[in-house]
Amino acid sequence: MPHVEIRKAIKADAVAILEILQSVALWLETAGPGKLWSASSFSLSGVVDRIEAEEAVVLEADGTVAAIMYLQGRDDIFWPDDPAGEALYIHKLAIARPFAGLGLSRLMLDWAADQARQAGRHYLRLDCAPRAKLIAIYRDAGFSRVGDDIVVEGYSVARLQRSI
Repeated sequence: MPHVEIRKAIKADAVAILEILQSVALWLETAGPGKLWSASSFSLSGVVDRIEAEEAVVLEADGTVAAIMYLQGRDDIFWPDDPAGEALYIHKLAIARPFAGLGLSRLMLDWAADQARQAGRHYLRLDCAPRAKLIAIYRDAGFSRVGDDIVVEGYSVARLQRSI
């Protein structure tokens, strides 16, 4: 296992974050289990916006940005009925392909849960495609499904949460 550090992203991380998001999107579509995101939906300015909002988180493995996620205090699209201050929300958890299979996603999820705990939140929540393997990864990290799948912007979505 490489030496890892998880931290809020800084502007110098923007290109690496964009590269990970785009490369993972392309991998999912061409060699992976199927499209989740469009590589063209990510832009450098969008990544910088997330960094400036202090929502972007990176995991460095031996000094290289190897994983990213967005951690937000509110999610009105996928969790519109949630009371303010109840949860933190994960989006776009992505692991650079050379680092896949090392358990980095679990480290990111546990770090996010710790952030939720420190912020006095009761839950860590996320949405994902309702794929068995993806759901299993989150279940292994302490998440459980919430309600039925929903359709948002034409996509079927499973919602999961981890109690803090």
